Amino acid sequence: MANILSQDEVDALLGGLPTDDGDVDYSEPTKSLSSSKVMAYDFRRPNRVSKEQLRFLQTIHEVFAREYAASLSGYLRSMVDIEIISVDQLTYGEYVLSLPGTTSLYIFSMPPLEGQGVIEVNPALILSMIDRLFGGTGAQSDYSRDLTNIEAAVMSKLVQRALGAISTAWEGVVEAKPQLDNTEKNPQMLQLLPNSETVILISCELRMGKTNGVISLCYPFLTMETILPTLAGRGAFLGRGRRTVPEGPGWISRRISESQLEVVAQVGATHLTVGEFLHLQQGDVIRLPRRVEEPIDLLVGGLLKATARPGLRGVHRVVKLEDLNEDVATGEEGAAHVA
Repeated sequence: MANILSQDEVDALLGGLPTDDGDVDYSEPTKSLSSSKVMAYDFRRPNRVSKEQLRFLQTIHEVFAREYAASLSGYLRSMVDIEIISVDQLTYGEYVLSLPGTTSLYIFSMPPLEGQGVIEVNPALILSMIDRLFGGTGAQSDYSRDLTNIEAAVMSKLVQRALGAISTAWEGVVEAKPQLDNTEKNPQMLQLLPNSETVILISCELRMGKTNGVISLCYPFLTMETILPTLAGRGAFLGRGRRTVPEGPGWISRRISESQLEVVAQVGATHLTVGEFLHLQQGDVIRLPRRVEEPIDLLVGGLLKATARPGLRGVHRVVKLEDLNEDVATGEEGAAHVA
């Protein structure tokens, strides 16, 4: 059995060590420790990601939130808003325990980075989005169930859009190409990492009309380990949100000039009852609140942009611009063809 020193023996050993001035005095260490700043450190949960790196990760995923919300808005034909709730680091075991008993887990990889990440979507939120896609209102679902094969295939397309948004968000740091590898519904079957391994959890709230739910992204630390040091330098984010346009203003002008707008020459407008409208016949005269010699309104994209005079040029009906609206820059008079 190993010998264990008593407290008196430890004090005797320490008392034999000289101080700087040759005197032995060990009453001071207690005083110095009490005056110093002591911080608790949990070796089971080491903080491997700094607060600054977590802030940059939040910035990256704010881009993801905007891109994914815009993509879903067009796909679901509904206003979608996604907001970052939190960015945390925790152990993989804690992450698995935080998941519901039954949920939808989408495992993805990010070549050329190593490891696999997880996208977790609340089942009730999935059913609401699928209901919206299938022609429903997308109302909040009060229950959750397993997805059918058709619903699972449709949801995979929504997850693919999320992976595209992840690629866009990370493009200023690494040219990653996320791809969907597998799906799982039981968190206990999700054996991707040892329970003690550190992961980064991004939690987002998705709002679609009166429906809301949580989407989370989980990245293993080993996946982020090679790129986290680059996040400390702001150089990777200097170009974020900016797009280089070839040839600058000239290119923009040419693209705008190709746009088509509806131009309407409005002779006048009046009000009719439903009965009067139903009894209209060919040859009837509708009285308009405008005299023949007065100019007519020219509407561009539904907005009043100018007044004009109607006329003919050959077999075509045309209008001649007179006065431009104050919101439009003054230009030369011209003729606009009215179909």
